[in-house]
Amino acid sequence: MSEIHVDNDFDEIISIELENDELVRLVTSNADVASQYVVFQNSNDEYFAINVAKVEELIEYKILDVTKTTDSSGVMKGTAKIREHFVNIVCFDSWLGINSRDNSIYELVILCDYAGVRLAIIVKSVYGVLNIEPSEMFDDSDKDTRISYLCEIVVNNKKILCKVFDSDQFLADVMPSKFAKELQKSEMISSNDKNVINKEILIAEDSVLIQNAVKQLMEKMQLSYQVFNNGKELLDSLKNENIDNIGLIITDLEMPVMGGLELLKECLNHDYYRKIPIVVNTNMANASIINTAEKLGARKVIKKLDLLTLREVILEYADR
Repeated sequence: MSEIHVDNDFDEIISIELENDELVRLVTSNADVASQYVVFQNSNDEYFAINVAKVEELIEYKILDVTKTTDSSGVMKGTAKIREHFVNIVCFDSWLGINSRDNSIYELVILCDYAGVRLAIIVKSVYGVLNIEPSEMFDDSDKDTRISYLCEIVVNNKKILCKVFDSDQFLADVMPSKFAKELQKSEMISSNDKNVINKEILIAEDSVLIQNAVKQLMEKMQLSYQVFNNGKELLDSLKNENIDNIGLIITDLEMPVMGGLELLKECLNHDYYRKIPIVVNTNMANASIINTAEKLGARKVIKKLDLLTLREVILEYADR
């Protein structure tokens, strides 16, 4: 198995543990640091990244007993039993539109947990765990909906382009029926909530896919709202707003320029902004991150694409 690299900053908080040469487990005692990323390569040796909070384990692909799907040429390659759970196996290359290679080229699967949805992603190799700050990311979603943003990482003393892929788009593409069902739930909402909440809702979310889903919910609820691509855009807008007219802030955590935790910190340290209730809407909420978000003032942390729960949270926490 290839060597796994870890940023020096994480020497004390991340250990990489081998179990009978079959498993690499990422162990973090500080997984609420939203800037930690697992960096991996596809078969074209391009570098991609996924937030470590979404990663449970790295497992050698060759040891998995995969029951193949009837159409193994697609993105979904089959199912395997991993630690007493049946998990769908997805080829990252196929999702990117690259013809998958011979199985021998793929070294690892990344076992991920997206707020309760577990998937194993087949990749060529994993470079390591690196620190990538939101301020170092460039939004590239307008060029490719599968890529959220670009950044530079240092590999063997050379700067290399790395792509942080859009996990929300990935989930929607891999499990379209689940995504469609969540969107259909918003159609069940028949009440006019404008009479209950007459203040504006501010939303920080970088994924166009999730933006559109939340907009659909806001329109259904007939609420006044604004959507921003990151925390800084939302924070800057507050300078020109009458804070008394803002009923709620809904924020993602993983965003370029300024993430959700940074936005929470800024609001907590501001005499007026701290009065606005904030709800976190994310798919990277492990117990540590939830605890950190709540300490920073978040009223609630919920998973994305649960639109009925989001509506309930809005009705519960938004100022009237």
